[in-house]
Amino acid sequence: MDIPIHAVQYFCVLAEELHFGRAAERIRIATPSLSQQIGRLERQLGVKLFDRESRPLTLTSFGIEFLPLARRLRDDHREILEWAQRLASEQAAPQLRLGVVASATGSLAASAIGSMLQQVPDARLEMRRTGFFEVVDDLVSDRVDVVLAPSPVSASDEVTCEPLWSEGRMLVVPAGHRLAARSSVSILETNDEVFVAASAGPQEILDWWVVSPRADGTRIVPGASADSMEGLLELVAAGAGVNIAGSSAARHYQRDDVVFVPIDDIEPVTVMMCTLRSTDNPLVPVFRDLMRAQLSS
Repeated sequence: MDIPIHAVQYFCVLAEELHFGRAAERIRIATPSLSQQIGRLERQLGVKLFDRESRPLTLTSFGIEFLPLARRLRDDHREILEWAQRLASEQAAPQLRLGVVASATGSLAASAIGSMLQQVPDARLEMRRTGFFEVVDDLVSDRVDVVLAPSPVSASDEVTCEPLWSEGRMLVVPAGHRLAARSSVSILETNDEVFVAASAGPQEILDWWVVSPRADGTRIVPGASADSMEGLLELVAAGAGVNIAGSSAARHYQRDDVVFVPIDDIEPVTVMMCTLRSTDNPLVPVFRDLMRAQLSS
């Protein structure tokens, strides 16, 4: 039995209106045509769906039983059509989903994005926030195509990371902190500080960021944690501890209640461009080449 979807849709409208004239007007067909379509549907099902003798029109017991099934079929059909239209739209225009960890974009990335949109004007760019330790997961699970992230990044055979640029690291302290007015500090001057840090990351990466242990053997005192740069800054501002961030964070997160102080005796952080080794997105190599061009210019 092949029941046309339009007949099911007509049945649903008539069941709502319980009047052939009003239902036909909503559907935009002639009233006799609607009556014929409903009659054909009833013959296919082998039951009467409406009591045409009653005034107003009423559903039979079979019609009442069929109505939720018909609505479900109508709604599923509509959802399939919307999905197909959305898929066709996405396939027609190339898309790049760019994940960014904290403040890892920088002016070079902005220039590369602008150049890509000029070269591929129909490209759809979607910026997404990637968590501190979600670079590999977001790429492998196909949530993003490219991630700009500060090193170190968790190792993975499925992901390749290319170094872009390096920047110094800075101590993040609350305004009024004993080191807030300094032009720079030594990492050893923070040995007695409590450090707030990113949540639930690999210990070796957390240790690298806060330089633990120190050259003199000191291990830092762990404090509160947060899963975003904004959360870490709130903790610092509240006096829960200090933090270490790349220098770009000082430009992206300017606040009156926190101060960024350069640390002059630890290695810089390198911003990486990470992608899946197996990616087939045509915009990934375009963006990669533009980033390289920005670096060499």
